[in-house]
Amino acid sequence: MKLLLGYNENDSFIHKLDPRVKLLWLLGNGLALMSFQDIRLLSLCLAIVLLTTMLAGTSLIIYLPMIKIMAIIGVQFILLQGIFRHEGAILFHLSNINFYLGGVLVGIKGILRLIALAFSFLQFLMWTSPKELTLLFVKSGLPHKYAILTGMTLHFIPVIEKDLQDIYESQQARGLELTTGLQKVKGLLPVMLPLILRSLKRTKEVALSMELKGYTRYPTRTFLEGISFSSADIIVFCSIIVYFGGLISFQIK
Repeated sequence: MKLLLGYNENDSFIHKLDPRVKLLWLLGNGLALMSFQDIRLLSLCLAIVLLTTMLAGTSLIIYLPMIKIMAIIGVQFILLQGIFRHEGAILFHLSNINFYLGGVLVGIKGILRLIALAFSFLQFLMWTSPKELTLLFVKSGLPHKYAILTGMTLHFIPVIEKDLQDIYESQQARGLELTTGLQKVKGLLPVMLPLILRSLKRTKEVALSMELKGYTRYPTRTFLEGISFSSADIIVFCSIIVYFGGLISFQIK
């Protein structure tokens, strides 16, 4: 299964936006989704997230692995809410178990909120490069030796993903069955242990390389590029504020 945590390089206008604008979009979606209870607003937020993904030139197929995971979690969550939350009319009976409409609706709201939150977070990671994320934290006043850690983490996620794929193929070549979901769960130990050891070795090599190059020798650090608001950033920034303001006003009504 392909990981989604990584920068999706593209030449769209959304990718070119200032990372602070993208952060506002992420935080706005997070606050809105956590506070909204109306299923229509939750569905609208999810639809807008999917629409902005397409506007950024990214295919919605990239969400397919996450959708599969959410579908498994969602069905269980909705059924449990329908059984244990005794609200509304009884939808149907199964043996001596009643499924209530109110509980099912609560479950649907919960899974919609979870999916929209997950997609919003993935959007931010796909739109924001590790370099932009580092500059964003530096601009916010975080010391550069800490700010660069987040960017480096995102930078090495594709490398770790490739290592994981190589280990899976290596273990399968040695006769370990990793086809079904149950087999993958049983094979976690022989797969994850080499991955952890390889990641620790790579971390040590990177730390040693940075130390030999004199990183953190000086209290300040300069960067080849910076971040600043353009006219397009200001327009999008104001549009995001108007959008979430409209959603909040609709929620209050």
